Amino acid sequence: MDKIRVIQIGAGRFGESWLKVLSEYDQVELVAVVDVVPDNLLKAGAITNLPEHQLFNSLETASQAVNADMVLIVTPPKTHKNLALQALQAGYHVMLEKPLTHTFEEAMELHQESKKYDKKVMISQNYRWRPQIQTLKRLIREETVGKIGYIEYDFRKAVKFGGWRDEMKEILLEDMSLHHFDIMRFLLDKEPVDVYSQSFRPDWSWFSGNPSAGVMIGFENDIQVHYFGSWVSRGRETTWNGDIRICGDLGCIEMTNDEIYIWKEEESEPTAVELDVMPHGDRLSSLNDLVDSIRNHRAPATSISDNINSFALTCAAIQSTQEGKKIMMNEFYQ
Repeated sequence: MDKIRVIQIGAGRFGESWLKVLSEYDQVELVAVVDVVPDNLLKAGAITNLPEHQLFNSLETASQAVNADMVLIVTPPKTHKNLALQALQAGYHVMLEKPLTHTFEEAMELHQESKKYDKKVMISQNYRWRPQIQTLKRLIREETVGKIGYIEYDFRKAVKFGGWRDEMKEILLEDMSLHHFDIMRFLLDKEPVDVYSQSFRPDWSWFSGNPSAGVMIGFENDIQVHYFGSWVSRGRETTWNGDIRICGDLGCIEMTNDEIYIWKEEESEPTAVELDVMPHGDRLSSLNDLVDSIRNHRAPATSISDNINSFALTCAAIQSTQEGKKIMMNEFYQ
């Protein structure tokens, strides 16, 4: 079976790690790298061993020089919409690093425009593919603790990135909580109904924007989620997945430090759960899903049509904290 030929746009720090992911997957072939920064292209060439004639400063020049099937976009969010449209117009499938776009208006525009093309557009929500999250999904699907009533979700890290992230006004909600909001939708297989959020900046924060937030989310079937996250946390940190307690009428599924336990009402001690085994790492699983969807003519799990709902929840949470009021999701889409 022929390999899927890939052009990667963006070879900065995170883009470098994606180049390595592509090199580990035998179902794709990297045929070009695009970046506007010459030094990034030099590093990309060293990482991939691509010759200079396969390194470009624009998608336009790359598409004229190489044959490709898809474009992987690993650039700042402000560039996502235009680059994705250029890729679609050039006849490529598109994979975007999250977030989908910079604003929800851009996301809606891209979603509508993408319907004009018979191409896949997906966003890499790699956290979905982690063994812990897949295991939680299975336990909920099997109704291990019965009917779900509420979820407690905590995320605590103290991370210093530098670069453009340090200037984002809602750095936690926009750049990190999006992962967790997508996990919520994936686990529950339900959509949010309303959201109320308050973000803030502790005095000791090294971010210029708000790195901490508390969010209350009402999902379909009256399931409530209480989320707290911080990127300038003090004390014990969580993993990147966070700590999750899923409470139902028969007990609780608890994930702490990426270890999962089931607490049943009639039992005094929890039962440890063996994690599901995944054939690939999280980002490689995301890439594999797109490749499989291209070959089998199906929608990828995190297609733009699905992921726009995770992005909408993120944007609604930001609007809520800005306006100081609960946001109804049915009104947000209008």
